[in-house]
Amino acid sequence: MPNTKAKTPAGRNARKATGKSGAGTPATRSKAASKTKAAGRTGPATKPRATPARKAKSATLKSGGQTATQRFALVSRLVSRALATRLGPKGIGYGQFPVLVSLWQEDGVTQKVLSERVRIEAPTMVRTLDRMEREGLVKRIRSETDRRRIHIRLSKKGANLERHLVPLAAEVNDTALAGITKKDRRQLDDLLARLIVNLEKDAHASR
Repeated sequence: MPNTKAKTPAGRNARKATGKSGAGTPATRSKAASKTKAAGRTGPATKPRATPARKAKSATLKSGGQTATQRFALVSRLVSRALATRLGPKGIGYGQFPVLVSLWQEDGVTQKVLSERVRIEAPTMVRTLDRMEREGLVKRIRSETDRRRIHIRLSKKGANLERHLVPLAAEVNDTALAGITKKDRRQLDDLLARLIVNLEKDAHASR
């Protein structure tokens, strides 16, 4: 019987078509893979992972390029300048004011306690008290029971400054908080108190 399995014109044409453009050939598979890779390169970009560093950078850019720490430092400098401008004409340095405030609250504390309350290092406190003593604002009194302990007491001049300087500090406070609601002021006080606790813990840990 004659073999007619693949000798017909239709069979030859089918083989030619398959050989030129069949989907199963190596060339066709290579082209398909190339198209898939190209589509992957030109597809939608994957969103970057929101790492802590990226979040911090984003927050910094939104705040005009300043970190929270930089803003705190700037506020501190501006408040210091505003208060120093008002204290200067009264003959009081900015560094002397917190010492006076602490003594107005409790006169006669030891130099060590005063340094701790004002958060001033002992050598700096010594220099500040030297100047305040020369200017007649305070007096150093050595303890009768323990000669190593020195108590700091206000002079009459130093005590009388309270009624003149406290209003100046209140004026700076009102200027800084202008336009801020009472509710926000209370929240700010709470947040600042937390910051102080956190930073003091850090200071003790680093000693």
